[in-house]
Amino acid sequence: MRKKKYYLIGIGGVAMASLAGLLKQKGHEVEGSDQEMYEPMAGMLKEQKIKVHSPYSEFHLKQAKPDMVVVGNAISRGNSELEYVLSIGQSYRSLPEILKEEFLEDKCPIVIAGTHGKTTTSALVSWILESAGLDPTVFVGGFIRNIGSSFKLGKGKYVVLEGDEYDTAFFDKGPKFYHYRPYIGIVNNIELDHVDIYKDLEAIKITFGRFMNLIPQTGLLVVSRENIEAYEVAKSKKKSAIASFGIKKGDYTAKNITANKDNMTFDVFSAKGGPASGRHVKHLIVNIKTRLTGEFNVRNILAAVIVADFLKIPHQKIEAAMETFEGVKRRAEIIVEKNGITVIDDYAHHPTAIRETVLALKKKFRMKRIFVMFEPGSASAKRRIFEKQFVDSLTNANLVYMFKPFHVEHMNKKDVINNKSIVAQLNKAGTKASNFENIDKLLFQMKQDIHPNDVIVIMSCRGFDGLRERIADYL
Repeated sequence: MRKKKYYLIGIGGVAMASLAGLLKQKGHEVEGSDQEMYEPMAGMLKEQKIKVHSPYSEFHLKQAKPDMVVVGNAISRGNSELEYVLSIGQSYRSLPEILKEEFLEDKCPIVIAGTHGKTTTSALVSWILESAGLDPTVFVGGFIRNIGSSFKLGKGKYVVLEGDEYDTAFFDKGPKFYHYRPYIGIVNNIELDHVDIYKDLEAIKITFGRFMNLIPQTGLLVVSRENIEAYEVAKSKKKSAIASFGIKKGDYTAKNITANKDNMTFDVFSAKGGPASGRHVKHLIVNIKTRLTGEFNVRNILAAVIVADFLKIPHQKIEAAMETFEGVKRRAEIIVEKNGITVIDDYAHHPTAIRETVLALKKKFRMKRIFVMFEPGSASAKRRIFEKQFVDSLTNANLVYMFKPFHVEHMNKKDVINNKSIVAQLNKAGTKASNFENIDKLLFQMKQDIHPNDVIVIMSCRGFDGLRERIADYL
């Protein structure tokens, strides 16, 4: 391997920081830049001794003199460093291109895709393979507690990748997962999302269909039997073996689901003869015990079990991995327990994810109030298109605080989510709700509204103006 010097523009995001870490572990020299840095990626890059420059300036590139520049998909024309790269004829690539060039050659990629559940399912597959001694390379959009990182450079033949349908870079508007050469592909579900780049659900279905077409005949497509859109697209593809899953129907199903405050257990049955056998006789293959909760996580686990079964990982090793799986940061993660109040941090930003997470927490914390604080932060969440769905999802909570949508100054006002309308509809439906533009006012009101034994759920894919870091002081 020839050692190279990489420079990453936009290094602070989870994906870009993880790529930086993988490149450094492989032996390359790495540095990069970003406008602002946030935890946990800031700490991870510091621990890896990867130099980070801020703010953007062509001076940093002049000093670094890299062999290759990686341009993050959040970087657009007008960025001073990008303009310098283009002006001098510097070689540059996208994140997916570098992943393919550096880490996928002669490997078997396992690519986990879908509107929801990608990160958790990727983490589950990673931990099963790691526990089974297969030493996978891992690239996931969240901090996996079991491996202490969002990435891992392994020596085994499998690479576990979270596959994103969002665009690749300013010069490549196709989805990232087109670059990943899936040998095994998982599609948990397909829903309308990323409305800034997809005009409708049909456009998203076409994109996922093209992803499914990349899987070779010797590989496997794993798809939800209970998500109509995903299953319809999968059934239109005849070249790959297909294994479906679902709580009630599919080649792999779950039965005898029980849950309490600490654990969830269920049995996994599969069609006799294995994936895509076409036979409907079911037999028990594993009994799952996990700290995860909620029906959506049952489905995530089923998808991961299918992959493990296809790879002939012994069933007892699958069970042991599930029992020791510690989850992913910011996925229903308890961050504070104080004065009888529990604070949970969750990445949910799509109406379906919010609904499923709130319902799961209501089952987990029986007889307690679920107090949701939601910051619309993603490109889709801060648009009006999902207003009705947000109302329907948030009515499952007992108390809701809506916070100002993240960075909407550049948007047309008529397209921006109307928090006041959502709050009014929630109150009319019987769910007490308030809207806030200022974090100090939110925290002050919280002190008036909080009850002993409440469960506060912070839902945001952004920074929420430092709420996570400050909330403990107000309890």
